[in-house]
Amino acid sequence: MIEEPRRHRVEFASGTAASVEKRRSFRDLERNDIERDLPGWPARPPFKVRGFLGRLGRYTLTVVTRLLLLPLYILADALGSPVSPEKRGKLEDRANEVDDFPVMWAGEGETARTLPWQLDPSRRSWRTMTEIEVAEPDGLVRIWSYEDTARGSRHLSWGGGEKAPSSEAILWSVPRSEITGAEIKRFSMDESDFKVSFRDGSWVRLTSSPHGARGMVALLGRAGRSRPG
Repeated sequence: MIEEPRRHRVEFASGTAASVEKRRSFRDLERNDIERDLPGWPARPPFKVRGFLGRLGRYTLTVVTRLLLLPLYILADALGSPVSPEKRGKLEDRANEVDDFPVMWAGEGETARTLPWQLDPSRRSWRTMTEIEVAEPDGLVRIWSYEDTARGSRHLSWGGGEKAPSSEAILWSVPRSEITGAEIKRFSMDESDFKVSFRDGSWVRLTSSPHGARGMVALLGRAGRSRPG
């Protein structure tokens, strides 16, 4: 029997609602911004929820894009291609998915704050890829990074790329016993977002491929159910 892959592409999720689309925040337990308190993190403009005009602009862009792509979807369907528009699931948590979009929720000194800044695609080089791994032999969950030779720009991949020599590195690790659970977040494109909760109560919202998200939730959720107590 072939085992499920235990290593998948991963990064901090980003909002899909018009108010927070392509944005993310980092919060403490009182919903204060903590980005400036995260040691070694490159500075970025502060998070801001879009106002009415900003949301209207995102809605307009979405409608225009779908209209332009509609002939492609029709043609692909006629040819039997699996190509189809991404679908977003039902809203579950308005406070954290529309009014705000925290991808890190942690008090001072809590585990979620230790995750590496390279998981934020707006802070890292566009050639840098990050992956999450659940390692059975030593019981650790790791975040890896490497440089992808196929990346032509932040939004374009040539395909068939490889890891640049000597670029692979471990950025972060934590014992599986520190993870109490993981769950799919349905208000995401094709259910590709998932939430990882830690023993101290902190959590992070990450995104992968739909297959990767399901695989990691199965593995990390199993870790949470099997821990003592």
